[in-house]
Amino acid sequence: MTSGDLAKMARAAAVIESVLGRDFTCYTRSEFDGEYGKGALLILQHYQGDPLWPYVNYDGGQYEKIEQLSDALSAAGFWVEDCTGWYSGVYEATPLPEKVTSEG
Repeated sequence: MTSGDLAKMARAAAVIESVLGRDFTCYTRSEFDGEYGKGALLILQHYQGDPLWPYVNYDGGQYEKIEQLSDALSAAGFWVEDCTGWYSGVYEATPLPEKVTSEG
C-alpha cells in the first residue's frame, strides 16, 4: 500500500464521516478477506441498525440517504458498492476511456 493509497483512503473516510456526522467501522482491503469488494480502497462494515446501514444498503429503502452519500463520494472522486447486506466497498472513480471508433 502506497502513501498515495493511504491519502485516498483518508479522503474517502473523511467524506463518509462528514455525511454521517460520526465515526464508522471500516477496513482496508488488506485487512479484509470477503468474497466481494476486491480492489476497494475501504471496506465499510454495516449491520442493520448501524448508523451507516441506511446510507449504503438498498434493503433499508432510505434512498435519499444512499444518494446523499453517493453524491458526496462522487464529488470527491469515489463511488460505493453495496457488496452484501453487511459490508460495502469504496472505490476510486476512474475516468471512462475515450470513445474508440473505426473512423480514422
